[in-house]
Amino acid sequence: MTTITPAIRPTMRTRLARTGALLLGFSAIVSCGDLDILNTNAPTVETLTNAPGRLVLARAATGIFAQTYNDIGTEIQFYALYGREGYNLLGNDPRETGEQIRGPADPTGRQSGIWTGLFAAIRTINTYLSALETGTGLTDAERRASVGFAKTMKAWHMHRLAIRTGQLGIPIDTDRAIDAEPAPFVSFSAAMEAASALMDEALTDLQAGGSAFPFTVPPGYTGFNTPSTFAQFNRALAAKMLVHRATFVNCTACWAQASTALSASFVTDAGLPGNLTRGVNYAYSTTANEPANPVSEPLGNNRLWVHPSIVTGAQLKADGEPDNRLTSKVTNTGRVQRLEDLTGTHKPTMFNAAGNPAVANLGAPIPWINNEELLLLRAEVRWNTNNRSGAVSDINLIRQFAGGLPAATVTAASADDAFVTELLYNRLYSLMWQQGTRWIDARRYDRLGQLPLDRAGDAVFPHMIIPASECDARGLPAPCTPL
Repeated sequence: MTTITPAIRPTMRTRLARTGALLLGFSAIVSCGDLDILNTNAPTVETLTNAPGRLVLARAATGIFAQTYNDIGTEIQFYALYGREGYNLLGNDPRETGEQIRGPADPTGRQSGIWTGLFAAIRTINTYLSALETGTGLTDAERRASVGFAKTMKAWHMHRLAIRTGQLGIPIDTDRAIDAEPAPFVSFSAAMEAASALMDEALTDLQAGGSAFPFTVPPGYTGFNTPSTFAQFNRALAAKMLVHRATFVNCTACWAQASTALSASFVTDAGLPGNLTRGVNYAYSTTANEPANPVSEPLGNNRLWVHPSIVTGAQLKADGEPDNRLTSKVTNTGRVQRLEDLTGTHKPTMFNAAGNPAVANLGAPIPWINNEELLLLRAEVRWNTNNRSGAVSDINLIRQFAGGLPAATVTAASADDAFVTELLYNRLYSLMWQQGTRWIDARRYDRLGQLPLDRAGDAVFPHMIIPASECDARGLPAPCTPL
C-alpha cells in the first residue's frame, strides 16, 4: 500500500524521507514480519485512483487541510531570523546564530528547509484532483467546489515556494511519476505567474461549486466554509500574490489585477477595530497528535526573542506610550539573554494566554490572512493605482484602530519612498512573527541593506537556496542554480 502523502517527485530528498518513514514503520512492526505498512488515517493512492466514493474523497480533502500546516512554524521562525524580526537564543543549535544569521548558506542545512513538506502537499493535491475526475457520489457542483478548494491550496503552496527561493526559481511541473525525470526549474516570475493563473482557475471552479462543500471544513475557516465564501478567501490570497508579483518582478499590470481581486475579497473598513481580525487562521490545538502553535512559549523560555530594533522602533501614541501593536504582542522579560554576542530582552507573546503573556497557549490560532493585512494591501494597491488619498486613508485606519497612533505624516503628495517607509512600518507591527513580513518586504522593496546587522560578519540573505538533494537529483554539485 502507498499513502498519498509521502510520495513527491522530483527530489531525492523526498525519496529519502519516504524511506525514513517506512523504516520507522518497520521498527514498530518487524516482530510481526509484515512489511506492508498502511497509514490508516489517510486514503491510499490505490484507493483514490480506483473510482473513489464520496467518503474517501472527503478523507482526502481532510488530508489537504492538514498539510496546509506543513512548514508554517519553520517558515515563521526561519524568516524571523533572516529578516531580523527576532532571534533564537536557546543555544541548542549553533546554526541559529551562525548559518542563518551570517552564513555560509549550507544546502544540506537550515537553508535547505521549507521545501519537501510543501511539495508533498502539492503531490497530495495532484492525486486528489485526479481522483475527483473518476470519483463517484458527487454532484457536478460538488466536484467543482472540491476542485476549486484544491487548486486554491495548491496555488498558495506554489507561491510560498516561489517566495522562498526567489530568483533561483522552482520546479512546477511536478505531477510526474516517481521514476520520471526531475521537473525543470522555471523562473521566479514564471512560477508566481503560474500560481496566480491556478488561483484564478480555482475561483472559476468555486463559483460553479454550489452552496456547500462535500466534506467537513475544519476550524480556522469560520465564515469562509462554503464555496462562495471560500472564494473570498481565494481572492484575498490572489490579491496578495499579485502585489508580490508587482513588487518582486515589476509586473505593472498586477496592480490593477490586485485591485480587482481585493474588491472580491472580504476587505472592509466597516466595523473596526473588531473586523481587523476577520479572516482565515491556522487553527492550532492542545489535543494530542494535532499541530500546536509553534511560536507560543512561556516567558521564561530562552528560545524566541524579538529583535531589539522592533522594540526601539515603535512609534508613540499621543499619550507617549508605544504603538499598541508592540505592547499587545511583545513582553519585556525583565532579564537579558545573551548568546554569541546577540541579545534579547523582549519575547513575542502575541499568541500567549489572553490576559497573561507569561503563559503559553499552544492552541492559539495564527492568522493566515485577515482584514488587517488586506487593508494594508489595499493601501499599497491604491498608492500604485492613482488613488493616493485612499492609500493614506487605509494606512491611517490601521494606525488608529490597530496601533492607537495619530495620523501618519505621509500624504498623497509624498514621495514613493516615504510612503513605502510608512507602509512597511505598519506591515511589520501588524504582521510580526506571523509570516516573515520584514524579510519578504525588504526583499521586494530592495531594502535588505536597511535590516540591522548586530555583529561584524553577519549577513542578510536575498532568498533561501536550492536543497542539495534537489541538486543531486539533477546531477549538479551543491549549491546549484538549475535554471
